[in-house]
Amino acid sequence: MYNADFPAKADLPSTARLVRSTVIAGVSALAILVTVVLPSEYGIDPTGFGRLTGLTTMGQIKMQLAEEAAADEALSAAVAAGTAIPSPVPLAVSPDTQQLAARVDALESLILELQPAQLPTVAAPIEAVPVPAAPIPVPMQQAAAPAVVDTPAPVAAPQWRDEVTFTLTPMEGTEYKLVMQAGAVATYEFMVDGGVINFDAHGEGEGRSLTYEEGRGVASDAGEMVPPVSGTHGWFFRNRGTEDVVVTLRTGGDYQELRKLI
Repeated sequence: MYNADFPAKADLPSTARLVRSTVIAGVSALAILVTVVLPSEYGIDPTGFGRLTGLTTMGQIKMQLAEEAAADEALSAAVAAGTAIPSPVPLAVSPDTQQLAARVDALESLILELQPAQLPTVAAPIEAVPVPAAPIPVPMQQAAAPAVVDTPAPVAAPQWRDEVTFTLTPMEGTEYKLVMQAGAVATYEFMVDGGVINFDAHGEGEGRSLTYEEGRGVASDAGEMVPPVSGTHGWFFRNRGTEDVVVTLRTGGDYQELRKLI
């Protein structure tokens, strides 16, 4: 039993009509692929339409982020397995991407400049009040003064164990890690001369990957690193600006060594 009648043969589309619809659909899909999908997803723009609409820049940024994520994942896997560290592959940077990164860094710098400066509080000087000298009694017989023994003053331990200085060209990145045991405490500071950088503080060990802190457009940072697992823990630095910058990294505390991984 059927609720609807079968369509008549005259109502069915002809073979020519089906072929024409298939061709139109194929041409439309190809046009969307060439003008929208390739520029926005892969940065490939054979027609120039993606550059006019901004889709090509978006695709190039996506490809860069995918390459960086793949490089970081390969590096983490190599460190966890104890194998050789793969050498990084330089990423091709288009002028549009450099211009976009420069605009973002300029906007971040303007926001930092607009923040109110934290001025140190200066305590008022305390005036000394003169105290009259009390009369000194003169004893009948003075006892011999005890001998004074000179003791050397304790020498303060140096705050930093290691210090490295390196230069990052535009879009270049590097990574430094501390070999540490779980619960150990390490101190650090880094300063940037000539601009600002992005950084990612993370670590690997005992089959785990950890993320501590991320910074964008910073000129300096300092603090402590206390890993919950034994392994390598440190920072990945990248220069997103258009000029070279010089970075100085200092580390101290309880760790085995400072390694340069990239």
